Amino acid sequence: MTKRDIYLKAIRNEKVDTLVWAPNFDYWLQVNSNEGTLPEKYRGMSRNDIVRAINGYIWNRASGMKIAYDKTVKTKIIDNEEQTITQISTPVGTVTAVHKRTEGRFRSKHLSEHFIKNVEDIKTMRYIAESMNFVPDYEGTLKALKETGDDGIVLNTFFAIPFIQFAKNDAGYVNAFYLWFDHKKEVDLLINVYSKKFLEALKILADGHADVIATGDNMDGIMITPDIFKEYAIPYYQECKKTLQGKNKVFEGHWCGRTQNLLPYVAETGLDVIEAIVTKPMADITLQEALDILNNKVVLQGGIPSVLVCKEGGTRQDFVKYIKEVILPLKGRRSFILGMADNVPPNADFERVEMVSKLIS
Repeated sequence: MTKRDIYLKAIRNEKVDTLVWAPNFDYWLQVNSNEGTLPEKYRGMSRNDIVRAINGYIWNRASGMKIAYDKTVKTKIIDNEEQTITQISTPVGTVTAVHKRTEGRFRSKHLSEHFIKNVEDIKTMRYIAESMNFVPDYEGTLKALKETGDDGIVLNTFFAIPFIQFAKNDAGYVNAFYLWFDHKKEVDLLINVYSKKFLEALKILADGHADVIATGDNMDGIMITPDIFKEYAIPYYQECKKTLQGKNKVFEGHWCGRTQNLLPYVAETGLDVIEAIVTKPMADITLQEALDILNNKVVLQGGIPSVLVCKEGGTRQDFVKYIKEVILPLKGRRSFILGMADNVPPNADFERVEMVSKLIS
């Protein structure tokens, strides 16, 4: 079987005899490529070719649709060395978000000002959401499939669940919870519009060519409590799963936060895979404990907490010990794909990432 065949079996929760190692080092590559600190041997190589060089399985993201707004919605972007300002104007109001650069142009940006600051902004965001239209854009997916070949799979990334889109992306969690308590009706109206629109978009991806559809939830059980999860996440995930029924797609959630309190409810969602689950030493749950809770009902992709590939997380000997004692015993079992939780940081000791395929062979 090819690596693609093996990866597809594993991600569909079928037993394979090997450990699928699907590293995510996009952020490491982006920063080091642009800052001139990429190791010499990788300069000029694509992400996919680096995965091949370290004998991993390719996990390739691609677009599957485009978003278009009606003519009454105007977007203005001001970008400079210090920040990016995004202003969206509509007939019912204007909202503004600001992303501050704190570590240079090519690193993560801090969302210092969110679109939603008050209840009137919720109404404006609802108008913006209602004006969204989606059109298929399968060219990127087809190109990714060709580039990936038999060395892995391709996924289309998708919106976060509607409550997270509002709470994390639009308003910021602290302000969002105040607004939710004080103006729940308005918040729910926005979330309902997001649900309707996101499911429209999902239908386009369902008819596309990607192997996997992955939500961009960045799920965190500290912010999304079990009660919120039951009210807003489970019903929405289930609707997504219905939309994907019969389309031969794997449904995946990006769960890169502290989610141990939510794991008991995953089987109800319809998710096939939860990816980037954070475990000890970055959370209060071990990898084995997480797998035990999921009980082979959902695939877990992850297993290597980001801190372990950094010098700050221990020595290389500590890393080798972790792989041998925690990861190797999982070889040959269902419901596990080895990956990063969540990403390889820019300051990583990348030789540790390079070591993995030999350590698990």
